This record gives sequence, C-alpha cells and structure tokens, in this order.
Amino acid sequence: METKKQEYSKLQWFFFVIFIPVVFTLTLVLIILSVAGFDVIGKAKSTITSIPVVENLVNKEKENPDESAIAEKEQETEEENKKLEKTIEEQATMISALESDVGAKEKEVQKLTQEISSLEKQIEEIAKAEEESQSRDIGKLYDNMSSKKAAEIIPNLTQDDALLILSSLDDKQVADILSKMSVEDAVKFTNLLSSNSE
Repeated sequence: METKKQEYSKLQWFFFVIFIPVVFTLTLVLIILSVAGFDVIGKAKSTITSIPVVENLVNKEKENPDESAIAEKEQETEEENKKLEKTIEEQATMISALESDVGAKEKEVQKLTQEISSLEKQIEEIAKAEEESQSRDIGKLYDNMSSKKAAEIIPNLTQDDALLILSSLDDKQVADILSKMSVEDAVKFTNLLSSNSE
C-alpha cells in the first residue's frame, strides 16, 4: 500500500508541479498574444499542417467531408427546389388567369367598339333624316311663299341655308325666285346650284 501511495503522490506531483502550471502558462501566453493581435490559432494550424503525417490526415478530411453535412445540404437544396416549383406553379396559375381576363376584356372591347360604330351610323342616319325633314319643311314654307318675297329673303341668308332652300324647291319655283332677284344675286345662286349639282 505504501508503494501505491508513493505512485499516487508522484502522479499528484506531476499534475501539480508540471502539467497544471504548463497549461496555465500556455493559456496565459495565448490570451496575451491574442490581445496583442497575433493570430496564434492560424499560426498553429499552419505549423501543424506542415508536418507530413498530420498534413495527410487534414487533406483526407477535406476530401471526404462529413456525410451528414452533405445529406443536410442535399435536403436543403431539395426543399428549396420544392419551394421554387410551388412558386412557379402559383405564378403559372396567376398568368393563365390573367390571360383569360385579358381575352375576356378584348372581346368586351370589340363588342363595345361594334356598338359604338353602330350607334354612330344610327346618329348619322337620324341627322340625315332630320336634315331632309327640315329641308322639306323649309321647302314647303318657301313653296307657299310668293316668289317675290322668297327672292327678297334668300340673299340675306347664309350660302348654305340658301342653297339648302333652293335645292329643296322644284325647278320652276327656283326659276321664278331667281328671276325676281337682282342680277348679281341670281348669278351667285345659279353658280352655287350648278356647283352643288355636280
């Protein structure tokens, strides 16, 4: 038992006198060098990797990375691909919905354009019918009027109105009215009537 005690005390002596002070000193030196700005860890790695046996071990580790890390990266990539595929599907659905909306709007625009052109034609026809009706009404008015009175009124009207009235009357009445006008007015309205009939 005494030999065991002595061995135990030699082991204790080794820890207390050599191991613990060396570890403490190394730690203190590392801290001081780190604070001073010296890259102790990087220097230690480069020194250790320059040893041939250790260099081979480090290179093997780099060549064969951890399989769990590879599996984890593959899983992350797969999840990212699934998210991207889902996003693509959603966007494709949105695009098809928007395309169908655009198609419906284009048909509606075509329909409204046709309605507008149809309404414009109707307005033109109504305006033309109204103009003809007014022309007939004015023609009746001047038809019942004496040619002398008509010859006095027509030169005072605008050219368009005078032309409209004269063109609505029959040839005999126009001739009577022109014969009762001054020569200048008769020539003027005769020229207007001849250019209008061409």
